[in-house]
Amino acid sequence: MKKIIIIIILSLLFPEKFIYSLGFKFINVGEAVISSNIKNENEIRINTIIASNKFFDKLYKLRDEVDLVVDSKDFSLKKIDKNVLEGTWKKQYNAEIDSDFNIVSKNKVTQNDKLLFDPISVVYNLRTQDLKIGDKYEFNILGIDEVRPIVIEVKKIETVKVPAGKYKCKKVVPYSNDGKSIFKENGYMTVWFSNDTRKIPVQIVQKTNIGNITLKLKKIIP
Repeated sequence: MKKIIIIIILSLLFPEKFIYSLGFKFINVGEAVISSNIKNENEIRINTIIASNKFFDKLYKLRDEVDLVVDSKDFSLKKIDKNVLEGTWKKQYNAEIDSDFNIVSKNKVTQNDKLLFDPISVVYNLRTQDLKIGDKYEFNILGIDEVRPIVIEVKKIETVKVPAGKYKCKKVVPYSNDGKSIFKENGYMTVWFSNDTRKIPVQIVQKTNIGNITLKLKKIIP
């Protein structure tokens, strides 16, 4: 009975696709797509694609794709496939999380005893939270060959204008207590969630080595 209830709830939320414009210094430089669907009653697949347009490719080519399999209850990682091309920097990373939370990658097992997340799976986890101003949440982020603890704080309410319209949002900011860069490969990510029950990720600002890349919501495809 419990599994049936979970399946019904998931079917109401997924599949879902967010399409964003990709901006750099007030210039539209490409597009980003975040999509999700139910794999089974225990797992959800989340796919993220970020691609610069032909014009910006000549300056700084972006082709980032991350495919995740996450737990349907808390969006913690079960599997990650990552292909990253940012300018001249290129990296591929694949890993699975076993039943004991250990990280299995290229026949190598890294001991771990914590729930692990990707920055995008953190976004989905936060959509299930109350997100009250001042609230803080702790996560362990799996980067490429590293695990880093972060703290997420709900900072304030702001009105954000994006191609999809104007939204009143809660601004959510990550930081680390040690003062180090939070996401070595993925960039520093600030998210504006719509201030309603859906908690739509309306705007995402990601820090890269050339500056901030801004994702602004264009449309939602259910």
